[in-house]
Amino acid sequence: MDDGAIPPSPMLLASDFPSGDAAAWMTLVEKTLDGQAFDKRLISKTYDGLKIEPLYTAANSAEPLALQPTPREDGRWDIRVRVDHPDPIQANAIALEALEGGAHSILLAVDPTGENGIAIGSAADLDQVLQGVFIDLAPVALDAGAHGVAVAQWLLEIAEARTLKPRLALNIDPLSAFAGAGVAKGGVAAQIKAAAGLARDEVAETVFLASGQVVHEAGGGEAAELGFAMANVLAYAKAAIDAGVAPAKAFGAIALGLTVDGEYFTGISKLRAARALWARITEVATGAAIPVRIEARSSRRMLAALDPWVNMLRVTAAGFAAATGGADAIVLDAFSQPLGRPTAFARRQARNAQLVLMEESHLGAVADPAAGAWYLETLSRNLAEAAWAFMQQIEAVGGAAAALESGLIAEAVAATGAARNADIAKRKAGLIGVSEFPDLAESGVDLDLTDAGPFAKSAPPALAGTESRCSPLTPHRAAEPFEALRRRAAAMHVRPRVFLATIGSPADYSGRVGFARNLFAAGGIVAETGEVDAYEPAEAHLAILCSSDALYAEGAEPAARALKAKGAARVYLAGRPGDLQTALVAAGVDTFLFAGMDAVLALDQALTLVETSR
Repeated sequence: MDDGAIPPSPMLLASDFPSGDAAAWMTLVEKTLDGQAFDKRLISKTYDGLKIEPLYTAANSAEPLALQPTPREDGRWDIRVRVDHPDPIQANAIALEALEGGAHSILLAVDPTGENGIAIGSAADLDQVLQGVFIDLAPVALDAGAHGVAVAQWLLEIAEARTLKPRLALNIDPLSAFAGAGVAKGGVAAQIKAAAGLARDEVAETVFLASGQVVHEAGGGEAAELGFAMANVLAYAKAAIDAGVAPAKAFGAIALGLTVDGEYFTGISKLRAARALWARITEVATGAAIPVRIEARSSRRMLAALDPWVNMLRVTAAGFAAATGGADAIVLDAFSQPLGRPTAFARRQARNAQLVLMEESHLGAVADPAAGAWYLETLSRNLAEAAWAFMQQIEAVGGAAAALESGLIAEAVAATGAARNADIAKRKAGLIGVSEFPDLAESGVDLDLTDAGPFAKSAPPALAGTESRCSPLTPHRAAEPFEALRRRAAAMHVRPRVFLATIGSPADYSGRVGFARNLFAAGGIVAETGEVDAYEPAEAHLAILCSSDALYAEGAEPAARALKAKGAARVYLAGRPGDLQTALVAAGVDTFLFAGMDAVLALDQALTLVETSR
């Protein structure tokens, strides 16, 4: 009821603050930097060399990408669950468990040996896996590697026998299989041609999967992953068109496969860039932008076997990136994946992570929520441009197959991987639970320990023809160097120890004690703390001086001499030595520990010293 009262004025929370501008901000930044270079301190780069600015405004941001919204019914995407148990009967139970537990589709990983997937060697084996699965309601996707065409034909036989109109994503990706294995029996061109025949017959919703995952898992950057995936799109579309498929239907027969990790801003931008690239390619090829279907899978490169519970956070962040970036189907690995096959608990956790993101966080309710964000728009466009340039390099040498055979792609991935590995070794790219905050008393994880051997089947015959060869893109996980160190330490009869010799009060040494303890724990070495006089070489072969720079100037030299005199095999000092280096080395300090050093090398040397001292 209107009583004539005047409504209150809105409260303007920012009205008491002066409006900012770039010049004023820069003045404050320069004052804080105190002579340090702006570019070095505040501008970072991706492993593809793309700049990341500290601040984005309308003035220094790229023009927003005009992206088609991802079609989602009621804000839902396809929760796709990977099934890879070697036993077809158990794989069937896992598939039904997933669908009953909230999954929308299943991804059948096929490996006749049973080592990396379901041991399937015939249509009958595959039919056993799909017993009770309504393939006209729940989409079935395949991940069969080099056996993609043969397994797809088995799946089509099953669908025909059931007289159903199935929802199938055959996911045939000969180029990725070739890149990962380094060999394609019968020739990669023949495999692509065989798959193109299925696209001509319109037997599935999608026939090809043009994926960049193999580049990502081998250490490649986002632009290289996108560029390789787009080169695959072109190769598969050309093959389908040559087989008699109309251009629009040729692109419609291809799904795009990308990887998402814990760097969710990068993941969001990568998926947005992929949608822009796809739209441009299909518009040029067909005269109209064809809708893209993206299957996003969580990165295995980011997962760790150490403190694997942290993988739950990594996988959830990857799911956030995939959902927010516009993926149509999302596959998240179980947190225990690096250790072995997951139990029902681990499978349920991976599935429920997506259900929470969808049903409670409603991430699919907004179309392209990153649109208009200056940083994300800029990163998306920069990634798209860099990926387009890499795709052009691939096309210039004859396409994806030729680029693999020539070593172009392997060289690009190796360069990026080397830079990434160097940052991991120096802990510039920290890994929680591995190189940062390691837990030497971590609890174990239950696994499915089923032996794959009894379930192994004969692989389907390869296509006739001359095999193709290339330098394989070998997958590796970022945590592997530290995991190797931890295994060495755990294999010793007695856990290796280091003594943290303190000088002064806790206010003087606590920071460096924490740094040193964390560093050596990353190599599986337990730290004990005490004053210099308390050091006993029988308890620890290694000793680290920990204090402030001021106290180092007064007491580090006599402390180092004392530790050496007591029998320390190696004396470290936590911190950079500065002008004291010559004197400290003369006093017995062997190694200086500081942020940015090669931690893997230092820990390797420490473990070697302990091993040879016993």
